[in-house]
Amino acid sequence: MNLDALRLSAFRRFCDPAAIENFAPGVNVLAGPNEVGKSTFFHALEAAFVFRFKTTGMVLDAMRPFAGGEPLVEADFTQDGTRWRIRKQFGRGASAILTDLTAGRVFARNGEAEDRLAELVGRKSDLAGPLGLVWISQQRTLLRPDPDIDPESGKAKPRGEHSALADAIVREVEAAAGGDRLTRIRALTAQRLDVLLTPARSGPRKHGPLEIARRQRDETSVALDAAQRAASAAAERMQAISRLTSEVSKLSAPAHVTALKKNLAGLEAELLAEVRRRTKFDVARETLKACLSAVESAQLAAEAEAGRTQRIAVLESRRDAAAALESEIAALSEHVDAESVTPAALQRLASLQHEMDLASVEIASNAARVDVGLQDGGLGRVSIDGDEVTSDISRDVSEHLTIAVDGIATIRVTAPGADRAAVARRRHDEASKRQCELFDSLRVASLEEARIRAETSARNVDALHRARAKLSGLAPGGASALAAELRDLFRMNDAKRDAAAAPADDELKSRQAAAHVARAACDELKDIVRSEPDFRKLSLAVDDARVADSAAAQTLARLTMDVEKLKSEQAGADEDGRAGQVASLTQELERHVREVTRHEAEGKALLLLDATLKSIEQRSRDAFTEPVTRRLQPYLNEVFGDAALTFKDGFAVDGLKRADVCEDFSRLSDGTREQLSVLVRVAFAGLLASRGEAVPLILDDPLVYSDDARLGNVCRVLEQAARAVQVIVLTCRPSAFEKLSGHRVAITTWQPDK
Repeated sequence: MNLDALRLSAFRRFCDPAAIENFAPGVNVLAGPNEVGKSTFFHALEAAFVFRFKTTGMVLDAMRPFAGGEPLVEADFTQDGTRWRIRKQFGRGASAILTDLTAGRVFARNGEAEDRLAELVGRKSDLAGPLGLVWISQQRTLLRPDPDIDPESGKAKPRGEHSALADAIVREVEAAAGGDRLTRIRALTAQRLDVLLTPARSGPRKHGPLEIARRQRDETSVALDAAQRAASAAAERMQAISRLTSEVSKLSAPAHVTALKKNLAGLEAELLAEVRRRTKFDVARETLKACLSAVESAQLAAEAEAGRTQRIAVLESRRDAAAALESEIAALSEHVDAESVTPAALQRLASLQHEMDLASVEIASNAARVDVGLQDGGLGRVSIDGDEVTSDISRDVSEHLTIAVDGIATIRVTAPGADRAAVARRRHDEASKRQCELFDSLRVASLEEARIRAETSARNVDALHRARAKLSGLAPGGASALAAELRDLFRMNDAKRDAAAAPADDELKSRQAAAHVARAACDELKDIVRSEPDFRKLSLAVDDARVADSAAAQTLARLTMDVEKLKSEQAGADEDGRAGQVASLTQELERHVREVTRHEAEGKALLLLDATLKSIEQRSRDAFTEPVTRRLQPYLNEVFGDAALTFKDGFAVDGLKRADVCEDFSRLSDGTREQLSVLVRVAFAGLLASRGEAVPLILDDPLVYSDDARLGNVCRVLEQAARAVQVIVLTCRPSAFEKLSGHRVAITTWQPDK
């Protein structure tokens, strides 16, 4: 890549637009006094090629001039024979436009333009990458050349430079990838060893996984001993809980509950079916009676008349009885439908009462006893919770009690189980609140009243069933049917009296046939209807099933209360629940023992691996830095004669070796350090160019401390490097760089396109 032009507006010290339009291949020199804007143009290059157009915060503030404005940067460059222009507007109206000048068209905008620009200059992310290797800002030449080290803070900060060098070297050194893996493995090994062992590797690291595993193993062993003792002490109590729980499980088992419900439902269904059969039998029997009555009336006119009269009397009696039963049924149905206390509601009330009773027991069990005795002169001076004590008093304290002795002290008494009592009291109050709400919704004043109403409702339901069964036997069609039959009889009597004649033979035969059919139907039903004793026995069985279902629920509630009481006693004896932790603590101890063994084995293996890696690391490091050293050596010979540079990990310069003596970089003179810094960057630029990813080598006020001889040697090196890469030198010392041949550039005015 070659830079062709750079333009800026409202950027740092330039409020008005300015530009450098005449960059050329090879060496370019911008010379001028201090504050002419050389460093501003350097930062404008970074803004154009490194910073994204949506940059905000301190970076954007550093771009803006003191007079204000929104920074604008535009750069023309050539890449692989194609001329490009990147234009970035920062701040308000931020945008990025990448233009293909060769084709004369806008190639991409905004985010897409940023991504395409990064590809063109060899950046793989928002980091500087290869540009950071060869763009050297003012005074940075005094720092140790160290990729991915922040030049301002001196601390490790990913800048993409190390990876850019590694990518270039991979093309030349087949072992580079292996060396990179070696470095990562060595780092991971050291990182894991630092987690497990002390820096001296003499023991487990404090708060490390090995030390934690050993501590957890010992703590778990102690806890297991305590749990085993607690489990042994609680064995007898747990046996009782187990026995009662087994009984509760049997009573509450779905199969048992289902069997009770199924038995009750079956008996009730059988009773209902029998009532229906008996009703049909009664209907058939009544039909038969009617048919026989009709036959008799046809046979004996006089007797028929008497029979009709008698029948009318019977029907009237049954009609009245049926009407009374219907009224009774309506009243009972109204009572049953209006009753809000259902079995489910009653069960909920009982459950809440049980919860309140348990809470009360727990409050009482955690209470302390306080006795206050008054002495002579104490009357009127002692109060408890604000109430004056007028005589000796004893009081149970479940939570807190305040005793005030006037003029002497205020004594606050806290029961040992105050926290548990407070929790129990909240449960009691919450259950009481819900019970009161349920009382209000059911319109009852107490649980006993609810039970009485529920029992009354049950009796009403039974009375309703009996009344309906009786009505079914007495009048299957109801009182209206009997009334209709009576009207028919009255009309028949009137007709008979009007006709005053006996029935015809064909009518008699017809009535006899109807009587025969009615008798057959009655006999058929009579064979399947239970006898009266069997019917009573079935009714009693239904009542017994209902009682058994209710008794099972009561027994279950009582046993559940007993189990909860035993559990409360167990919890009081072992509040930490240690007795139930034996199995889990045993497993946990075994797991911690395995964890300690694993960490100890891992530590031994990592120590062996670290020793092995150390033995091969030096060989790998020499092969990895060889491509940089090979390109750098001619430049060192040109400037320093017989000399060589040594490198640390990650291409960081370690020192300068001359006459078999290696001098640390930090101990070298300022001039020597800046010369080495420039030469290393020249080598980096050559390495990138050999890969086909050349970027301009830009130096902002370099070689400030160099003597004339060394400066001349470095200038010759820059001229040699300019054969492969574009070199741009920004300097405030024109005379110092007179020996540097190349193209001189100047700052001109610029009129940005709208």
